[in-house]
Amino acid sequence: MGQRHQLFVIAKINGHYRQLCAIHHQWLYGHTALRRCLDTLKIFENATNRMPLQQELTAAAKQDNDFWEPAGPRDSYHNPKNSHIPFPFIMTCLIVGASFNVDGYFHGVLVEPFYMAYNEGDNNNGITIFDITDLANVRYCFVDFYGMESKREVDLMTPLSARTYLEAYYELDEADDPTGLLPLLDKFKGRDLVATSALMETWPKGEWQQNDPVDETIDTSTSPSAGGVALAEQSGRTESNEPAASVQMDKTKSLREQTMDNFLDILLDPSQDASALMAEIDVLIDFVPKLRRRLYDQAPTLSPSPSHLTLLQKALEKDIDVDLSPFKMLTVHHLSELVAKLCHGNMRSLTLSNMPDLTEDDLVLILGGDSASTDETESSTGPSERVFGAMGNITSIILLETPKISIDFVAAHLAQYDVWHSELLRRPLANPHYPPKKLPTLQFLGPNTVSQLVWVGISSMQSYDSKLRLPDGKFNWSELKYSVEASSRFSGDRRLKYKNYPLDIPLPVGKTAHALQRLMQYLTSANLGWFEDWPKAAARCLATTSAIEEGVSSSVGPMSTTFNLDDDRDSDRYVQSGKGMYLKPDQWAIVLVHEAYEAKDQAALDKQELETVNMFGPRGQEEMKEWPAEDQTRAFKPLKRLRYAFAKALPESESSGQRFLITDVPGYVKHVLAGNKDGSAKTERWCAWWAKASQAFGEGTGYYEDEDGTEILHRIYSDEGFDTGSQSRPRLIDPFEDIMKLMSLGRTEG
Repeated sequence: MGQRHQLFVIAKINGHYRQLCAIHHQWLYGHTALRRCLDTLKIFENATNRMPLQQELTAAAKQDNDFWEPAGPRDSYHNPKNSHIPFPFIMTCLIVGASFNVDGYFHGVLVEPFYMAYNEGDNNNGITIFDITDLANVRYCFVDFYGMESKREVDLMTPLSARTYLEAYYELDEADDPTGLLPLLDKFKGRDLVATSALMETWPKGEWQQNDPVDETIDTSTSPSAGGVALAEQSGRTESNEPAASVQMDKTKSLREQTMDNFLDILLDPSQDASALMAEIDVLIDFVPKLRRRLYDQAPTLSPSPSHLTLLQKALEKDIDVDLSPFKMLTVHHLSELVAKLCHGNMRSLTLSNMPDLTEDDLVLILGGDSASTDETESSTGPSERVFGAMGNITSIILLETPKISIDFVAAHLAQYDVWHSELLRRPLANPHYPPKKLPTLQFLGPNTVSQLVWVGISSMQSYDSKLRLPDGKFNWSELKYSVEASSRFSGDRRLKYKNYPLDIPLPVGKTAHALQRLMQYLTSANLGWFEDWPKAAARCLATTSAIEEGVSSSVGPMSTTFNLDDDRDSDRYVQSGKGMYLKPDQWAIVLVHEAYEAKDQAALDKQELETVNMFGPRGQEEMKEWPAEDQTRAFKPLKRLRYAFAKALPESESSGQRFLITDVPGYVKHVLAGNKDGSAKTERWCAWWAKASQAFGEGTGYYEDEDGTEILHRIYSDEGFDTGSQSRPRLIDPFEDIMKLMSLGRTEG
């Protein structure tokens, strides 16, 4: 049952269209299919996603014909060739776009076998196809290959536009559009459909039909998907934060263009002494973009001469995204020299992808260090600071298809940066047809990083139960029995939903407040009737978080495995659970306390009050009628609320009797940026951003300020799991008693 739909990504690779990934959506049709299509298009076209997408298209171009041949029937689920996810970033983009929107939409999707054909899925509402050959103009189409469960029929086996697909399900009256479908269709205007010829090449066994006139030509001459080298003009961002326009050479060149070409020939000829010409380059207005284009065209064979390194530095010095992957002739020392000169300028992102021989020691040298120390006796911050202390303004590193750089190395040394790493991206994408071995918990533990997220959920039923309240109306936490496993949704169950998630993806300080804002935006907008949905949605919230100062909503990074593979019914199936996780000094946890989490809103909660309270004894409905009015409206009134707190474990030397530092976003920012270069300016900007962002939160959403009273301390607080005589022992924040203890202790405000 369901409204089943599959989504595919294709691209032209070395002159031939190939399928890159596919997913299954159990409930997708009509206007929802259009909204998911539109969000996915925005992700694929987003400038911040272009570099990793470009790198995976380049990786695809390096595969031989055997790679693209199916490994037997699609139901050969245990064949490693079928189960492999060769392009995990492209897959992540497709999953996020098709399954999530921060305004409250989420529906789970399943990864399909890599070689699954267009018609091999369980389907009754058509398919969506994206052509990402040209990342500046991603194409889309819908296809009905069998006969959809719609009001009216459409042509089979032909590319369908958004309007044609939508009209199969709804009457579109342009004079009266109460459903708001016409504005949705307007957003597809000007977008090209996938060419029929592309579908024929991708799935040659299909009997494809031409429908409306479609532009059958796609210029891939400068695209890496055509087998070429990643083009800086196509994948990089300049100082204006916009993709630089690619340079197209006219067949008939002007005299000026011919002169420029001759000038570049001389500069790049290793047999020529071009030192005398170097002084002339600054006076040529369009020299730099032409130089960049020529350097990338010659990248595989460009010799590492001093003049070439100078020209390369000149060509890249204003770029925000710097891709050094194509320059195969440069040694590690040459790359290190370039990075050292560029990292204090405009460069924010460094790409070293599709480099199968790049080692961890090489990466350390490129990033300004001496060696990759993994000595466990060293402090958690010492090696990172020593090895990567010369990274300047770099905030992200793209390491796709670098098999000699392990995921453990990335977690240990790159926690303070955004990282795109193939295995980190592939880790959360487990296909249910191929149950993986249990994965060890992975944590990114940099200085002052958030290493855990704790969610405490109180159901509407529990909110109504007067036996769970103290006389002042606050919750009696000692009566809320806890269980690390999620409680059932049946009435009378007083167990508390509680989960502790180690963050197994990098969450740099500059992204933390934005991540919290997106989590709260989603949680206050979504219907959480099914508890198991929210961790997967949270994985997408975190994956689409950008730095505060970038403010890009369609950027995509790795999803958290502990969130995405969390299963409420079988929490230890894929990933070791968070039980027993420790919060070390100088690391932080985000704690979310969510009351009446599954209620739509406060109004819906109020309507259920009289009906629901009757379920709980010993007070029945008759006794409730005799309660004082103030008890019904103040002390015992169920509230839909979502509140947060940042928690930091304190060493014994700093605790003064306090186990934790509890604070809000401004307090967290002040603590983590104290003493940093430009810390005061960043604190002011980030706090101003949060003040504005939090204004969008509804009533009952914000910082957890309540004091829960000494009753919690007497009944729950204990020193079990703590070594009061040691300053270095981590502080246990699991199980639930410690969370309640954290929320109950006196607070130290930032």
